[in-house]
Amino acid sequence: MNISFYLDKYLRHRPLFLSLIRSKEAYLYAKHLPLKSPSLDLGCGDGFFAKVAFGKLDIGLDVKDSRISEVEKDVYKKIIIFSGRRIPLETNSIGTVVSNCVLEHIKNLDEVLREVHRVLKPGGKFIISVMAKPWEENLLGAIIMGHTYRQWLQQKQRHLNLLTHSQWTTAFTTTGFKVQTEVGYLSPTACRLIEISHYLSLPSLLTYKLWGTWNVRSATYFNFAWLRQTLVTNVSPNISGAIFFELEK
Repeated sequence: MNISFYLDKYLRHRPLFLSLIRSKEAYLYAKHLPLKSPSLDLGCGDGFFAKVAFGKLDIGLDVKDSRISEVEKDVYKKIIIFSGRRIPLETNSIGTVVSNCVLEHIKNLDEVLREVHRVLKPGGKFIISVMAKPWEENLLGAIIMGHTYRQWLQQKQRHLNLLTHSQWTTAFTTTGFKVQTEVGYLSPTACRLIEISHYLSLPSLLTYKLWGTWNVRSATYFNFAWLRQTLVTNVSPNISGAIFFELEK
């Protein structure tokens, strides 16, 4: 599957700004199929991303105040609600843990990383995407308004851990993981594209609030050939607004 496949699929069900980044992430994750089992989705939310990227996983895990109550049928064999701290699974019991743009929102990051390392089998994979510090530094609003805009956006997006590439790597290796793959997948141009698409997606947000459907196709503002090329382009993890990691225990 290529990025166009995931982008078209996402645009039917989600607003433009989510579709842009999630389609690229789904493309990156799909390269690692099939996953070692059992598989665990850390911070699964409503399960839509897992459905698009993987089809089906063994376990969906999230906190009570997430969208886990909205998980679609048959995405996971089992759903677990946890405290956000200790994962209620046996040590060395999971083959693969996936987590899509979750770690940047976690308050007790080091503790959760240790828990993921604990439940993984030796040689197990932790495949993740994370937002990184350049995300807020690359934005037009940050360039124009500076710290005020960055602070406002951090609060709005609930980003607690916008780390640099080096800081993310240190967090993983200190926990005991080995970095197998790393991809910077959000160029400065892509960051600004997604920023602008947030505002273009406001009509979609309104229809979702009123009728529960994302039925305004704001993607028509963009030339799709240029759009897809922007998403395909990878950059150095040091300047990327988001980073994809494949880690091994």
